Amino acid sequence: MENFDLTTIPNRNWNKEIEEIWEHKGEVLKIYSVEPQAHLIGVTMPVGSLEGYSPEAILVKAFMKNYKTPAKPKVVEKYGLRKGHSEPIEMIDFVFENIYDRATEAQMNRYRHNSKNYESGRYVNYIKHGLTIVFPGDVKTDDQKRDFIENTVVPDFERYVDVLVNGGKQQEARRRLGLYVAVESTISVNLRSLIHMAQQRSRELSPNGREAEPQISSIVTQMVEQIRPYVPTFYNTILEVIGEGYR
Repeated sequence: MENFDLTTIPNRNWNKEIEEIWEHKGEVLKIYSVEPQAHLIGVTMPVGSLEGYSPEAILVKAFMKNYKTPAKPKVVEKYGLRKGHSEPIEMIDFVFENIYDRATEAQMNRYRHNSKNYESGRYVNYIKHGLTIVFPGDVKTDDQKRDFIENTVVPDFERYVDVLVNGGKQQEARRRLGLYVAVESTISVNLRSLIHMAQQRSRELSPNGREAEPQISSIVTQMVEQIRPYVPTFYNTILEVIGEGYR
């Protein structure tokens, strides 16, 4: 096994935009905005006798064990994807690095079969790092964005600072901030769960996603689009299953 330098792991450039810089209580405060993003950073890869094969080989192997059939991708499509025999479909995991607001974080947490790790408002000092926000979906024009910054985010951020300069703790100060605060995360999603999420939340891919909040729809759609190189044999079938919705 190769040795890798774990001290040089790259940081993500989220392409944040500066929105406001000012001083309050002797502190220089910065507000950034960012678009919701998902980036694939890890995939379950076969080892042992399947080393060198694609992740899809794990799916075929799982169905071979389940049905005692020869290695036939059509079995995966028919029974796993189309008929919903989903346990073997859970054998592949995809790990994403995401950024979205706290409201979307709460919705992502409802998909409890996924493993998640979020940026902690208890430890991240927004005075030092700046406060990054995601504009709500109904805040679209430049005037609306400026109004949201000046009348919502700036007062909240100043209250956050007030707590800290008066001796309060960061876990107390963070409660002064709203659900618009951007949070970075890593999330591990198996293929079955990702299909289920997309059926419910992707406006672009599922009829049931038409009522989904735009931010989570964007995230889930990005996630689905990025798995294509790792499941090329089954990707079109996956899209068809998502497109059928979940009802």
